Amino acid sequence: MAHTGRGRFFRWFERIPLQWISVLVGVLCGVLVWLVLDPIQSRALGEIFQSELELQLDRRARDTRYRFEQYLRQWQIAAQGLSQHWRLVNHVQSPDWESRQLYPKTYIESQPAWLEKGQPMVGSVAPSQVVLLDAKDRVREVFHQQDTPFPVAKAAKGYSGRDGAVVTNVWQAPYLIAWSAIDDPHGRKKAVLMLVIPIDERFLLQSQQVVAGDGSVVGLLDADRQVLLSSSDEKQVLRNSKLSQWEDDYLVTSQSFTVYEGSDQNIQFATLISRKRVEQTSQRILASERRERLLEAAAFVAVFSLLFFFVSARLNHFLHQISNLGRRALNIEQPVQDRGNQLLVLEAWIRDYFQRVGAAQDEVQREHETQIHDSEVLKSTLLDTALDSIITVDSTATVVEVNVTAERTFGFERDHLLGQSITQQLIHTDDRTRFRNLLAACRNLPEGASACAPEGFLTTDVNGAETPVECSAVPIYMHDQTLFTLYLRDVSERRKAEREIQSLAKFTSENPSPVLRINNRGVITYANAASEPLLDYWGCELAQTLPLYWRNLVLETLDVGHNREYELASEGQIFSLLLAPIVELGYVNIYGRDITQVRSAEQQSRQHQSELVHVCRVSTMGEMATGLAHELNQPLAAIVNFASGCVRRLQAGIGGEAELVDAMAQITVQAERAGEIIKRLRSLVGKKPHEQILVNLNELVIEVASFVEYEANKRSVEIILDLASEGLPVKVDLVQIEQVLLNLVRNAIQVLQQVEVSQRRLTLVTCKLDERRVEIQVRDTGPGISPDIMEHLFDAFFSTKESGMGMGLAISRKIIEDHQGDIFVTSELGHGTEFTVILPTDPKLELPGY
Repeated sequence: MAHTGRGRFFRWFERIPLQWISVLVGVLCGVLVWLVLDPIQSRALGEIFQSELELQLDRRARDTRYRFEQYLRQWQIAAQGLSQHWRLVNHVQSPDWESRQLYPKTYIESQPAWLEKGQPMVGSVAPSQVVLLDAKDRVREVFHQQDTPFPVAKAAKGYSGRDGAVVTNVWQAPYLIAWSAIDDPHGRKKAVLMLVIPIDERFLLQSQQVVAGDGSVVGLLDADRQVLLSSSDEKQVLRNSKLSQWEDDYLVTSQSFTVYEGSDQNIQFATLISRKRVEQTSQRILASERRERLLEAAAFVAVFSLLFFFVSARLNHFLHQISNLGRRALNIEQPVQDRGNQLLVLEAWIRDYFQRVGAAQDEVQREHETQIHDSEVLKSTLLDTALDSIITVDSTATVVEVNVTAERTFGFERDHLLGQSITQQLIHTDDRTRFRNLLAACRNLPEGASACAPEGFLTTDVNGAETPVECSAVPIYMHDQTLFTLYLRDVSERRKAEREIQSLAKFTSENPSPVLRINNRGVITYANAASEPLLDYWGCELAQTLPLYWRNLVLETLDVGHNREYELASEGQIFSLLLAPIVELGYVNIYGRDITQVRSAEQQSRQHQSELVHVCRVSTMGEMATGLAHELNQPLAAIVNFASGCVRRLQAGIGGEAELVDAMAQITVQAERAGEIIKRLRSLVGKKPHEQILVNLNELVIEVASFVEYEANKRSVEIILDLASEGLPVKVDLVQIEQVLLNLVRNAIQVLQQVEVSQRRLTLVTCKLDERRVEIQVRDTGPGISPDIMEHLFDAFFSTKESGMGMGLAISRKIIEDHQGDIFVTSELGHGTEFTVILPTDPKLELPGY
């Protein structure tokens, strides 16, 4: 009965196509893998997240504590700076200070004369009390900035006689006490400045200088009583509350200060991070990872099932082919069915098939032996065609085998060398002992070594000619003996190359330019003859130490690890010195080059460029003459009108003194305006030497816009200024950069004549790209520039104007490049053109008033 059931099952199983069986197996495997791996991966991911979270929380706690300690140091520096203020120093050196006072002088409503208004402050925090102690550390004067009682005399007793600061707990509230001595010109202590700063919510928030946004709170903790003395968010975490009442809502980390440990109280810095936000983050990450794993598992099952579906289809087709092959090639009768599981149908047949296939194995083996023989012949051919001489000897140095290269190299026939001693036949008499030692060393090779170190020998050929070779010996361990395969490489050419290298080593000494080598201690270890001017300039000789400045440059070059270039002028010569560090060997090579003539040529080039720029400025002013005349006529006309009005009023005896004074003031304003226009005209046209000065880029753009205001109004062009809100300091040649911008703006105004009046807009934009670069954009809404013109836009003598010289943009690019900047253009036909000028700046540059 069981047999009948099993037969029915297999007959039913045979009806299912192999493709669908593979899909079903793939789905089941994917589900099982998911059920097993999902809890394991979730648990592992949770552990990884928890570990990473602990690291992040610890790093957060260290960062908040570090910022707090930095803020404390700022207060200590503020106390030291205030103690050296001239008002305070003069006050303690006055005769009134020397007179003894029985009681401290207190300032509550009025600020003392020795303290400037608003001082001292660090950020938005000010001390509650500013105290002056005399030379014997007694309280002399107290300024109460806040109406908060504080035991000043008790705090003064904590002064150790040295400048410093301490965090202390007074009346269940934390304070920062900072002291700084006030000395007279002879270095004697005249008084002591003491600052009392309450560490409250504002102090803690100011110390962090950032808004975390994650519910974290910082505060000071009384470690002995486990009480929070203050917190940065007193609405969420109350001051003077037990730490234990917050441990359910916050992860708490407390740390001791690395500085300001002079207090006898155990005060620690505490960081509290919301548990709720941490847990929410953890759950979101785990849920996201689970969804991703589920999608990956589904995708894997789909791909796996689809792949095996196609593989099974191909396998089913392949089984049909095998069935047909059995019938045709091996005469095996095999039923073929078009549907169902062909693999089960062919199971019995395959056993017989492979039995028949095994009959052909002997034939295959015979073919394999033939291939082995052919392979041996091939290896022998490769051995004979090797470029090195290969000779096999036994332990007594008797030749066992030799390749064709050795026969050709030494001129001996193979049969002549076989059975002969290689020492007597090929090795030079002077090297035979060393050769025997080489073989002896190969017999005793340590475990793991596959060959002896190569050695050089001198060999002789059949005619007695000597040839240097490099010999490598490889032992071959056989059943009853040990053989050695010798690889003899002709090194005649290599020796020749070594001699060439030695001659090249003299290159530096023969070099007409200075070449020096400096070690990491600044000592000159090499200097060629051409380095004499540099050694004279430094005042040192070979094996002596460079001067301190150049020694520091060498050390800095080793630290940065890349080439650096400097210039040096000595007795009418200018040298360019390239410092090339060799970090791994700990020295720096200095390659010098005399660039005196190059610098002279550059100076002449700059002079010619300055003259060309001046010519362009004069040409520009000629083109703008009408606009400048109109601009100058406006204040002159105003002066005439005001003066005529004053004359008529005086003649008619009407008008008061105030009206006449106001009119005369207007005449003065308009005269100054006209003078300013003439001054600007002279500065633009005047021929000045190349000089870079500090200017505000926004003011420079406004100045250029004022130059073309008349021309723009005349041509109905609207000028829009989109300037940076902050000052943009740059150090440039003011006239040259004005010439560049003026050229770009006037070109844009002329191009805008080709579009409708309502579309004529010119926008000047300034912005700060980063700490080292600022940008100016000149945008117009003109017809744009075609690509073929864009290619030659900055070429000299290329112009699209009938009367243009084609030098404006070429000179502009040269000026910007001389300023270490960049200029480029983008354009779109029908939409306009944008010229962009990028100029270098420096974070150290400061504009007056900013």
